[in-house]
Amino acid sequence: MKKTALAIALILIIALSCATWLVYSQVTELQGRTSELQVQNSELQGNNSDLQNQIRELQNQNNEKQGRLKDFTYQLALARHLLVKITAFTWVGGFNPIGGVTISHPVNVTVQNNDVIPVCGLTLTVRLLDKNLGTPIGTEGQSPVDRINAGESQVISGGALTTLNIDGSSSLNNAVCVATLTVGAVVLDEWRYEL
Repeated sequence: MKKTALAIALILIIALSCATWLVYSQVTELQGRTSELQVQNSELQGNNSDLQNQIRELQNQNNEKQGRLKDFTYQLALARHLLVKITAFTWVGGFNPIGGVTISHPVNVTVQNNDVIPVCGLTLTVRLLDKNLGTPIGTEGQSPVDRINAGESQVISGGALTTLNIDGSSSLNNAVCVATLTVGAVVLDEWRYEL
């Protein structure tokens, strides 16, 4: 019986030793893989940092080019008429009060660049005028226009503001909405919409 117990104990010791060796081998392998992954992670973080620096540099270059294009667009508009036109105008209308007595009069204006160069630095101004007197009604709104490549069009949202009269009526009975497209002080196009 002692021999059997000794044999069982010996088998258990060998089995435990094998199990310990297997666990140790797997732990060592996992530690090696963890180290490899940490190295790869560090490399990826370095690559990510490099890419972010490149993105910042490209954004700076893009901003510089946009600035030069704005200047070029303005200088060219001073030298010759740019072929940039307002091709569509939509009076969105509706009752859009702001703060109780100020009313927004939104519009959508489609601008088409028929020139051979991209344009940048344009401004869309929306005004309400008395159509008989030509006097302004309310406050004009201005919307900057992003770059428009040659042959492309862009829909610009803008609008003007007015206030309600004391009796609750608006002053739009004899109004006309005028959308003006400019670059600097140069007027490129104008659209009049009778209300």
